[in-house]
Amino acid sequence: MLPRSSVTCSDRRGFGRESQKSRVTIKAENDSKQQRNRTKKNAGAVKTEESIPWTRSITIHPGESAWRPYQTAPHRRFPNELVRSVMKSTVDARLGCLEYTASCSAVATELSDSIKDAAKRLSYERYKLISYVAIGQLRDSDVTCSSRGVWCPAADTFTEYVFKNEHLFALCILFAVYQE
Repeated sequence: MLPRSSVTCSDRRGFGRESQKSRVTIKAENDSKQQRNRTKKNAGAVKTEESIPWTRSITIHPGESAWRPYQTAPHRRFPNELVRSVMKSTVDARLGCLEYTASCSAVATELSDSIKDAAKRLSYERYKLISYVAIGQLRDSDVTCSSRGVWCPAADTFTEYVFKNEHLFALCILFAVYQE
């Protein structure tokens, strides 16, 4: 064994790297042995999640495909005008002659949920619905709202409705984002 003073910093780094490298190699060898053992067990059977490490969350049953059909565009477009009329009737019924109070945040949450539920009932699969409702007091002030997102203009859409009465305003937006 060398005396402590004769070991340099570069030697210490080299020792650490070698030991780390050997640990990784041993682990990789153990993983490949386990993979071979699993393959021997499952020889002749349908491959399952244990034998294919990159598909651990997918279980394949005999006679069934693991792949969902991939659609880049919807079969039918999301109906903006129909959703806008449903949104208008829902908001008008709820906010008809309501005055602005501190409890309007609960009303906004309730409206957001009811708009999203009404749009879901139209049964347009593969659309993710995001509902946004903002309620504010109507005074001599301006409000600017903005949003950002990854958007495909061919498949994704949005519907908006602005409600005003003597005391408050409500901005309602429903984003319909197509899931491929």
